[in-house]
Amino acid sequence: MGVRFIAGIMAACAAVVCALAPAPASAQGREGVYTVAGVRVDAVADNASAARDQAFAAGHRQAFERLVRRITLPDQLQRLGMPTPDQSAVERMVSSFDVADERRSGTRYLGRLTLRFLPSAVQTYLSGAGFSIVDQRTAPILVVPLVTDVTPQALEAWRQAWEQGGYDSELAPLIPAPRELQGAPDWAAASRYAIAVGAGSALYLDLRIAGDQARATAIEVGGNGLRRDRGTAQVRIGADQVSGLQALADQVADRIQSDWKSRLTSAATQQERVSATVEYANLAEWLRIKGGLEAAAATMIRDIRIEAVARQGALVSFSYVGDRQALAEELRRHGVSMEDGATGPVLRARRR
Repeated sequence: MGVRFIAGIMAACAAVVCALAPAPASAQGREGVYTVAGVRVDAVADNASAARDQAFAAGHRQAFERLVRRITLPDQLQRLGMPTPDQSAVERMVSSFDVADERRSGTRYLGRLTLRFLPSAVQTYLSGAGFSIVDQRTAPILVVPLVTDVTPQALEAWRQAWEQGGYDSELAPLIPAPRELQGAPDWAAASRYAIAVGAGSALYLDLRIAGDQARATAIEVGGNGLRRDRGTAQVRIGADQVSGLQALADQVADRIQSDWKSRLTSAATQQERVSATVEYANLAEWLRIKGGLEAAAATMIRDIRIEAVARQGALVSFSYVGDRQALAEELRRHGVSMEDGATGPVLRARRR
């Protein structure tokens, strides 16, 4: 059905059109990029209070460096080096932090921190140091940790590495699957878990340990027959198996993030603008499409414009990065279907 323009547009429709203009991306989920979780601290000092202070100071520094690696480009980081603000400057960039798994003795303090950084403060500091900021997110990926011929203790450490590593705040969020999902890479089995968290694919990670070497083989599966070999990561593990497997998870996660940033920076020079027909039967459907476009503005699309509107349809235009299939998948993840029509893409609210 084409768009039927009507003279005397209903006031309700006009109000909705005004509401369609998306909020700044930072108001739609990018704040999560500036949260760093899973920061493990372990400090020893003359007394418990000093050990805690040392642990918190080290945790702030670790979290800042992890955030820098997350939102900057590898070549810039290699060229400029890790920035080194003083401790007070780092602490001023943090709005709040939480502690989990806290343990202490008379001289030792251990815990796992989650720190929330102020986006504007971090961006200002890094821009002043010569860095470009890359904080655009993509769809989450469901992570399925598997094992082959390893001990139950290693399996538990491997699962906890993903559950407690804070990877869900990365630019390509990595969300651990429920533990009941097991077996060979299979999108049919994983899809309902993936859809529940908004993921467009599932990354199966098969862990094998031989001697002091731990290796993870990654296979990504998704809709439309997607099956992609994501390579193998390997680390040497010592007596502390938990730390070794966390390092292995870090290596896998870093590869996924580097791949997304590489695609993002490449696509930034290949942006495409598209005009699309929006079809809806009622105000509720229009609001659902509006919400889907706003959600996608935090990842792939930008500069949404309303070109025209009528009682049962509208024309919109926007720019996007990436390919058309990825755009369709991102919109579908947010409840909007995109199909090719006679005059270009047609957007509709997906049936629930």
